[in-house]
Amino acid sequence: MPSLIEIIKLTHSVLLTSQPGDAIRECGRPALSLLSRDPDMCIRLAYQKLHDVPYKEVKACWRRLYTDAALWKALRLLERLEGELRGEPEENDGNEDLTTKIVRVLDMALILAGAPGREEIVELIFSALRGVLEGEQRRDEIGRPSKRRRLDHQDKGPTFQETVMDRFPLTALNEPRFRCPMSRVENISLEAFQSRIEKPDIQPFIITGAINHWPALNERPWAKPSYLLSHTLGGRRLVPIEIGRSYTDQGWGQKIVSFSEFMTKYIAQPHTTSSPQKLLHESSSRSKVDKNEEPNRIGYLAQHDLLTQIPSLRPDLCIPDYCYASPPPHTLPHITSVPKLTEPLLNAWFGPSGTISPLHTDPYHNILAQVVGYKYLRLYAPEETASLHPRGRDENGVDMSNTSSVDLDEAFRCMPAMNPFAVNNASAETLDSTAVSEFLDTYPGFQEAKYVEGVLGPGECMYIPVGWWHYVRSLSPSFSVSFWFN
Repeated sequence: MPSLIEIIKLTHSVLLTSQPGDAIRECGRPALSLLSRDPDMCIRLAYQKLHDVPYKEVKACWRRLYTDAALWKALRLLERLEGELRGEPEENDGNEDLTTKIVRVLDMALILAGAPGREEIVELIFSALRGVLEGEQRRDEIGRPSKRRRLDHQDKGPTFQETVMDRFPLTALNEPRFRCPMSRVENISLEAFQSRIEKPDIQPFIITGAINHWPALNERPWAKPSYLLSHTLGGRRLVPIEIGRSYTDQGWGQKIVSFSEFMTKYIAQPHTTSSPQKLLHESSSRSKVDKNEEPNRIGYLAQHDLLTQIPSLRPDLCIPDYCYASPPPHTLPHITSVPKLTEPLLNAWFGPSGTISPLHTDPYHNILAQVVGYKYLRLYAPEETASLHPRGRDENGVDMSNTSSVDLDEAFRCMPAMNPFAVNNASAETLDSTAVSEFLDTYPGFQEAKYVEGVLGPGECMYIPVGWWHYVRSLSPSFSVSFWFN
């Protein structure tokens, strides 16, 4: 890994080297003249441009401006950090140490702008910061005083360390009872997989034994929070998370937090160990909880390209061979056409027990790989689309037609017979016949819709065909990776 002095020189050189055809030039000379002198102003300008239009319509120049402004700001902080390590007095200008400030600036560039053209230098800076932190740790271990003060979350020591569990629970809190279990196959070959998905009556199925060799399941265990923290600079790295039970609920939101805050506030909180039955009964009140009660709400790192943001985690897994199969073209009217992918799209899904993805479809075939914990999935075939009552556009004009209007948690409460978490249909005692009638009248045909279901455990993956509606609920702290392909 590069030294701090080396990375300062390299970052300065990169920022001063003009590249022909660089989109940043479209920002105009006034903005470019401010980059090195006032990066904060450039960040504010670019931030506004990033939010003026839908993200897909943002011009590349503004994403480049945000990124380079963040790098200039980080460079100034790196220079201060290098001076601090040499023993120069550092002015106290906040509660975060310089390392944490640098991480925050660069991760915001990655999350908000994608850091186009600067991914390599950003990762090298993170590598240099890792070296700084490791040097501090070695000095701590031999009892030598650090030359710089500590202000970040590590000062909280016992609180932070005691809150984070040593290892995620390895068993599901409650085994659901299946009425329509999906099939399971043992480590089938790519040829057998291809043959299977070419059948006109293809259904989802679970594959066991296909990813047991992943380092994330063995010598580089994602099941150990300490390992994940070590790859996020002691939890300093930022991640975008969803707050609330479901993106279809009122009050649902998104925020960017440090990985350590996500772990302590949402993964390790006692409420996340509630049983599935209790979570089902609490779900309606959760969706209406006041924002002031946010600490008790579910946080979910959902559908995020974490392995691009933190590439040091990428070698811990492999793309399943199944993603290189050639699915037959589909003619499903409820699925939007998407371009052919050259490589699978990877997304991380990490959260406590009780996170859900409401009943929805995706425009790609999916291999959902389970690394940590357990997830329950219920899936409906494309032929059941009408019975699942797809949404239309919401009040903001966002197309929600890939999401069902049916809240499966509400369906489970109204119809205990289809609730896989009901214990001897005990919840039937609390049924409101009026509410049941209203539900059935609102969603005609849903009760008769056919489905399959299953639980995905560590080392298992599930094939979800394009167009299949699926509902996902975590039964324990859970870490999954989806591989979209077509």
